[in-house]
Amino acid sequence: MPTLKANHRQILAAKPVDGKKTRYRIEGVPGLWLYVSPSGVRTWYARYQIGSGKTRRERWYRIGDATSTPLATATERAKSVDVEVDVKERDPHGEREFRRADEMTVGDLFHEWHTRYATLKLARAPTDEITFRCHIKPEFAKRKVRELTRLDLGRFRDVVAKKATPLTSNRVMVLLSRIFNWGLDEGMLEFNPVARMRKAAARKPRERVLTRVNINVFWNALDHMETMTGEHMARAEKGRILSPSTRSILRLLLLTGQRRTEVVGALKSELELHGPEPVWTIPGERTKNGLLHRVPLCPNACEEFVRAIVAAPAKSPYVFASADNPRAHLTPLSITRAMARLVNELKIPTVSPHDLRRTVGTEMARLGIAVHVRSLVLNHSPQSRGITEAVYNRYAYDKEKREALALWEAELMRLIGSAASARAAALS
Repeated sequence: MPTLKANHRQILAAKPVDGKKTRYRIEGVPGLWLYVSPSGVRTWYARYQIGSGKTRRERWYRIGDATSTPLATATERAKSVDVEVDVKERDPHGEREFRRADEMTVGDLFHEWHTRYATLKLARAPTDEITFRCHIKPEFAKRKVRELTRLDLGRFRDVVAKKATPLTSNRVMVLLSRIFNWGLDEGMLEFNPVARMRKAAARKPRERVLTRVNINVFWNALDHMETMTGEHMARAEKGRILSPSTRSILRLLLLTGQRRTEVVGALKSELELHGPEPVWTIPGERTKNGLLHRVPLCPNACEEFVRAIVAAPAKSPYVFASADNPRAHLTPLSITRAMARLVNELKIPTVSPHDLRRTVGTEMARLGIAVHVRSLVLNHSPQSRGITEAVYNRYAYDKEKREALALWEAELMRLIGSAASARAAALS
């Protein structure tokens, strides 16, 4: 380990060895070390050990930036850390973390949860951020977590239910509970103040699906937009309200039955489109249940992806790149809003992108496709398929999923009838 003399000028001139983070021992000052980052930032640390035998652990206590903390001050701080450990038998680093947790606000906790966990593990992280910003931040962002009471949170739940909806209130409280549970697991909290709190309303399973007649209306409306031109817009004709990418996404939702976030965030690298059996492989970090999911692509779904990739910016990794930033994809919320405009325009019962997924599941059931195959196509949680399936069965069921999706695609093409034939002829 490299060593530096206890000379402030030499310390300020210290550089990282081979461009990597380097620890320097300070000669004549036990326990005092200097960290030099690859960018040249110099930071004082005190090194000490706690415990004994097999439980002995090395700890590092950050003293401060070397440019603003003189050598003499750093030396005194390092000696005081030694006193805390050897004489008082205390852990300075642990106590600092405890004090930090004691002063933590709800906003601080959300930032930790969102940065260290949600953005890395959850596909719904952007949605959770919007929920926090709209509902939780105005009320609790600056409140210390230790000061929260169940009475405060219960009143907040009821206010959100009144101002928004009971179901929105439920979602907000679920998000708070997830954040607090994570903080509990990380040792930042002693308990979850939202645990076992009554919900504002009982959640009922949604039942909305597109009827067979409305499937035809919906698909034909998307087809009609393909043939519209500037002349139609000049005449103020209704209908040209969705971009080509949005139209492709809505078709793929109905062709594959996959989740909105999975389709919107599809990467070009996930698609194998030119072999005898095209497939879309969604990695576990992008699926709701965290498991890799293979979606066999039948002809129309494959064709839709091919057209979308041709239209996408060549340098973008995404199939459906954002018009403002090719390095990002369209937002799931933009698809929900676009579909709401279309549904309103068509004057059909209100349905959302997720209802297209439910429509696929319903129509597959009507076609007699076995429930476990439907579950696999839709990538439902393994727990819903039983412990044997969840733990012991690693067969991917590609053959069965392809057969099921082929049956559904053929039925969909039959339902939309002549419109699909006309569109295929126009594109050929």
